[in-house]
Amino acid sequence: MLKSISFLARRPGLSPEEFQRHWREVHAPMWRDVPGVRGYILNIPVESHARSDVASLAMGEFDGIAQVWFDDLAARAAAAASPEGKRWHGDGATIIGAIRTFVTEEQVVVPVPRDPRPGIKALTIIRRRADATPADFQEAWRKRHAAMAAGVPGLRGFVLSGIVEEQFRSDIPALPMTTPLDGFAESWCDDLAARRAMVGSPEAKRWFADGATFLGEVKTVLVQEQVMALPPG
Repeated sequence: MLKSISFLARRPGLSPEEFQRHWREVHAPMWRDVPGVRGYILNIPVESHARSDVASLAMGEFDGIAQVWFDDLAARAAAAASPEGKRWHGDGATIIGAIRTFVTEEQVVVPVPRDPRPGIKALTIIRRRADATPADFQEAWRKRHAAMAAGVPGLRGFVLSGIVEEQFRSDIPALPMTTPLDGFAESWCDDLAARRAMVGSPEAKRWFADGATFLGEVKTVLVQEQVMALPPG
């Protein structure tokens, strides 16, 4: 199963409140008519976090992150080509001024509880260190670093998303961003207080220190999820 991750910036002239209202109340419910959608989650930014030991990745400001699951690339293409998909994308163009979309494959390291779902998520955009090969990065990220996550107290979910391809739209400009990217990491905690406790634990400090050995640039944003449809599993 594939997951697309889209960073959305509102159109000029729209207030943040106008964008959020249309995105969440008008645009998002249209997914039900689009064939092939297997999961759909809106991510509303709460705050951004910078690290002192890893450089910050440069990108334009954005107002939301949409995640949509499909069985495969063919199913995603068929959805976009359907009349319902075209209407959905057309409506998006009325509120989205810039977009950046990546199609990814997930590696679930720590399963995320489904009911109730944890209240806060950190999504981290990742570029590897300049002196690390793609193979070196994937080995460190997916094996050694991922294995350490199981020992971090208060971590309620941890998912890595490797990039399959980047997709662009002809009707919406691309959101400025330093690329190429190497992946995305998502980590869940019950709430902001639980995340602060997790980050301050000795286990998390060792985990973050390990990340600094292969991460070149990152941007982390804390979000609250609005689940339209959980993907299978």
